[in-house]
Amino acid sequence: MVERLTALLAKRWWLPVVLVWALTRIVSTIGFLWAASIQGPSFWYPYANPAYFDFLNIWDVEWYHRIFDGGLGTAPGYPLQLPTDGNGVVLQNAWAFMPGFPLLVRLLTFVTLGFVSWAPLAATTSLVLSFALALMIFKVFRLRFDAKVSLWGVAFFGLWCASPVLQAGYAETLGILVLAGGLYFLMQHRYLAALPWLVGLSITRPGMISFAAALAGMWLVRWFKNRKGTDEFPTAERWRLAALTAASALLGLVWPIIAWIATGRADAYTVTELAWRTYDPHAHLALLDGWFALGASIWGEYWGSMFVVLVVLLAAGVLFLPSVKALGNELRLWIAAYFLYLFLVFNPQSSSWRILMPAFPLMAALAFATRKSRPWVRWCIAVALILTQFVWLSICWVYVNPDYTPP
Repeated sequence: MVERLTALLAKRWWLPVVLVWALTRIVSTIGFLWAASIQGPSFWYPYANPAYFDFLNIWDVEWYHRIFDGGLGTAPGYPLQLPTDGNGVVLQNAWAFMPGFPLLVRLLTFVTLGFVSWAPLAATTSLVLSFALALMIFKVFRLRFDAKVSLWGVAFFGLWCASPVLQAGYAETLGILVLAGGLYFLMQHRYLAALPWLVGLSITRPGMISFAAALAGMWLVRWFKNRKGTDEFPTAERWRLAALTAASALLGLVWPIIAWIATGRADAYTVTELAWRTYDPHAHLALLDGWFALGASIWGEYWGSMFVVLVVLLAAGVLFLPSVKALGNELRLWIAAYFLYLFLVFNPQSSSWRILMPAFPLMAALAFATRKSRPWVRWCIAVALILTQFVWLSICWVYVNPDYTPP
């Protein structure tokens, strides 16, 4: 079995990836159809059991739809004046969502001559892009592991509880695709080739600041190794990596600067993001605040603080697992930087399972950790992940008024 798989991968490496990914998409499609069958009337549709594409056109897809329909300074698009309530508190608006994905779908309307509406076109675009994402993730994993481990890593990622979102009109598919492209070239120290992918990431999903932090960490690691004589880090390469780090940091500021210029408010992007913290209408950006607020709301001040400490220890412990160390410096640093970014500014909630998806290399680490296990172990993991998809869909995607568990 292994020998035949190896021979097939050598000739057509992409074919097993496509087949495995197609199976994961079938699972997610079945999950969506099941969830739609139990969906009652919702905020978006006054009727129960919505059709497939209608059911995929809810939650944050609505915001991307508005950006698709409008643009800068238009009612459904990006407002030139931030909407506020009677007390001057900024309300939820499109500036929290970057334009990369809806612009791509808008471009595809020219290909379809405008005969395909947003709902099916956005979902189909995400689905098609997800196959490109699977191939790119496989190529990233193959830089560290053999074909079998890499293929299982792709399968585990495709079965992750929040992976159905990869075929809905969210920006996750495109965002993780360009992220994986940037990581692929970074791991080969092809810094110029990584730059276009990072430009795409900067207008698709948040995360460029954490990528810049990972690059800075990579520069320091290689510099120390060079000092010890365990790694070559030529002067020219030092400058190239430093330049990519600086460019990434600047790219991380592109969208907030655009929002500032368009609205005239320097904090336009930040206050818009904070508008989703409905539990505090006067929320302001304070590092670590989201985690301590969550802990305190559930367990009180003292035990809530212990919860935060536990989260930090667990995240740090994951980074030092042998299977995660096998990912190599670049992927480990990316995961560490992304975890740090989430810990500093993220407001933990039901969306956390989706927000964790850019840490996809952990799925390769899981596959590597079980590489010597009996086959039934990996299959049990796959079945468990499938079950979590149905749980996630029933809790996070199915809308029950009032709903405080967004996907």
